Amino acid sequence: MTAADTVTGAPLSNMSRGELIRMGVFHNLFGLVKFLPSPIGDILRHAVLKLFGARMACSGVPWIRDGLTVYYPWRLSIGRDCCINEYCHFNAYGGIEIGNCVMMGHRTTIMSDDHVISNPDNPVSTQGRVGAKTVIEDDVLIGSNVFIGKGVRIGKGAVIGTASVITQDVEPYAIVVGNPARVIDYRKRPAHH
Repeated sequence: MTAADTVTGAPLSNMSRGELIRMGVFHNLFGLVKFLPSPIGDILRHAVLKLFGARMACSGVPWIRDGLTVYYPWRLSIGRDCCINEYCHFNAYGGIEIGNCVMMGHRTTIMSDDHVISNPDNPVSTQGRVGAKTVIEDDVLIGSNVFIGKGVRIGKGAVIGTASVITQDVEPYAIVVGNPARVIDYRKRPAHH
């Protein structure tokens, strides 16, 4: 992670007026299409995300199922031929980059930010946030109910088991499960093993 991949900021209540308006307009418009059934709903969700700055490399009819929640779509990138299943949650405050051919199970959460908690004398709600880009490389399979934290990189070809909690980088082609996630096997062994 580089300094360019880290974002810090004030609490939501201290966002600029322009950013609050942009976020509000997005949520109202996206709310109109959030629960529409597929495939029309998928197409409309894709269109609204693009309208608000998400980089979408979709080819053909997109697979962005109903119930998706997105914060900061202008900091979100989704590659081609991805499957985003129902009720996923993306907080792209620090940036989220999803590669090509990623399959994501329902209720997956990607959080690219966290609260600042360094000053115990001030309420956490006043201390701001810190974000770091979360990257999911190409050809990754993510099971349902997975949590992926800020600043994590999931390597190409990895498999993330259902209900896993990912707070550290995952090597390419690793198969990981659990809370915290641990490697149980590899689809293809890395050179150093």
